Amino acid sequence: MPDTRLAAATSEVQVQKLQLKNSHVLCPCPQLTAYWTPPPSWVRRACCCETISKMSPFGFSVFRDAKTCCIFIGLILLTYYLIMDIILFMRFKTVDIVEDSKAGAQDELYSPFTHLSVKALMNDHTSQYIISPSAEYFDTITQFSTRFSFITPNIISFTHLFLGFLSGKFVASENLHDRRVGVVIFHIRTWLDAFDGVVFRSQSGTHLQFQSVRATLGYYVDTTCDALGGVFLCFGILFYLWKRFDKPELPTWTKAQEAASKTGLLTNGHTTSGRETYSKKYLFWKVFCYGLCLACAGKFWDLTVGDFKEIFQTPLKDPKLSMLQFELCHSTTTVILFYLWRIVEGQALLQYILIPIIIDKIWEFLNYTQYILLFIIVGLYLICLLYIRHLRTTLGL
Repeated sequence: MPDTRLAAATSEVQVQKLQLKNSHVLCPCPQLTAYWTPPPSWVRRACCCETISKMSPFGFSVFRDAKTCCIFIGLILLTYYLIMDIILFMRFKTVDIVEDSKAGAQDELYSPFTHLSVKALMNDHTSQYIISPSAEYFDTITQFSTRFSFITPNIISFTHLFLGFLSGKFVASENLHDRRVGVVIFHIRTWLDAFDGVVFRSQSGTHLQFQSVRATLGYYVDTTCDALGGVFLCFGILFYLWKRFDKPELPTWTKAQEAASKTGLLTNGHTTSGRETYSKKYLFWKVFCYGLCLACAGKFWDLTVGDFKEIFQTPLKDPKLSMLQFELCHSTTTVILFYLWRIVEGQALLQYILIPIIIDKIWEFLNYTQYILLFIIVGLYLICLLYIRHLRTTLGL
C-alpha cells in the first residue's frame, strides 16, 4: 500500500513537471502564458484542500463525495433562501418603496427586509442574504469606511479585479484542488464587490440606500471591474477545457494512477487514452455562449432595474396615480418578473457556474446551458420591455 501511494504521488509530480515544461508550447496565445501555466502548489497545501477532500464532513460517510456534500449544502441554502424570500415579499406587500427606498440613519443596522428598492428586490439570493449582510455587518463592527476613509470604493474595485484575475488562473489549472481554491478566491472577489458599495454608501451619506448612482466615475469603474472579473473566470474555464481535451503531449493514465484510484486516492488528471477530444474553436464557442449569457444577464438586468426604478420609485403628485403606482408595483406580474430576475441576473449566473467547478462537472454544465439559458434571459428581457411600456402608458410617464 505505501509503495502504491508513493508511486502514485511520484507519477503525479512527473505529470505536473511535464505540464509546466510544455506549457509554453501548449499555450495557444504566447502573451497569456503566465495565465496558462499551473499556479503554485503551496496554495492548495496551505489551504489543506487535499487533506480536507479525504475527510468526511460532519463525521458521516455519506458526505465523502463532493457532489453529495454540495447537494446537501445546496438544499440547506435553498431552504434558507425560500424562508427569507417569504419574509421579504410579505413585507414588500405592505410598504411603498418610494419612501422605503430612502437612505437610513448612519447608526441603523442593516436588514435585508428594510429600505427596499427595485434593485434590492431584483438582487440575487446569495448577494441579498449572505454577501451583503456580512459586508454591512463587517463595516458596522469594524467601522472600516470611517477609520480607513482614504480607501475609496474604486481602490476596492481594483482589488477585486486583481482577485478575479487570480481566480481565473487557479480555475485554469488541471488540478481539481487548484480549481476549488480559485472558487474560494472568486467568492472573496464577490464579497469585495459588495463591500465597495457599502463603503461608497457610508462615505457618501446614503447609508442603506440600495440604488445605482449612474453617470459617475465610480459606477463605470465598478461595472467595468465586475465585467472583467467574469471575463477572467471564463478565460480560466476556457484554458482548463483546452488543457483537458487537447493535450497529446501529456502521459497516458498509468498503472500507478489506476492503483491509486482504487485505493481511494484523489487524482486530478483525466485519462488521455480513449478520451473525447474537441477543437479549440468548439471549446471556445461553448465558453463564449456562457460568457454571452453573463453579459446579457448583467446588462439587461441593469437596464430593467433602471426602468422599474423610474416607474416605481418616482414620487407622483396625483394621489390617484400614486395609488395606481402602488398597486402596479405590488401586482402579481411585477412580483413574478422581479423574482425571475433574482434567479437569472448576472451575479446569480456567476454563482451557478462555481458549483460545477467545485464538483468537477463544468463541461457537463456548459453543455446543458449553452442555448437554453440565453433564450430565457433574452425572452425575459423582451417581456419586461413590453410590460414596462404598458406601465408607462398606464401611469402617463
